[in-house]
Amino acid sequence: MIVCSCARVTDHDIELALLEIMIEENAPLPTPGVVWRHLQKRLDCCGCAPLAVHIIYEKLEALEAKGLVCPCACANAKDRKRRSDERSAAKARLEGDVVTSKDPCEA
Repeated sequence: MIVCSCARVTDHDIELALLEIMIEENAPLPTPGVVWRHLQKRLDCCGCAPLAVHIIYEKLEALEAKGLVCPCACANAKDRKRRSDERSAAKARLEGDVVTSKDPCEA
C-alpha cells in the first residue's frame, strides 16, 4: 500500500526501514521523519504523517510479534511515543482551556 505518494513510500518500505532502524543501539523513536530520512526521502506536504504514524506502529508491533525486532527496543519506543502523546494531549487541553475560557469581565 502506498503511504506517501509525494515521496513514493509504501508500507513495505516502512517495514524494511524499521528493521534497520530498530537494530541500532539506542534506536531513535521511529517517527515519520526518522523513517523518511532513513529512506533518503523528504516529507513534502506531510499529509501522510497521521497514516505514517499508524503504519509505523502497526508494523513495529508485527515485527516484534515475529521476533524480528527486540521487544525491549519496541517497548522503549512505545513508551516514548505514549509519553509524547500525553504531553501533546495536555498541551492541547491547556491551549483549548485558554481559547475557550471566558473573560469574567465579559459577563
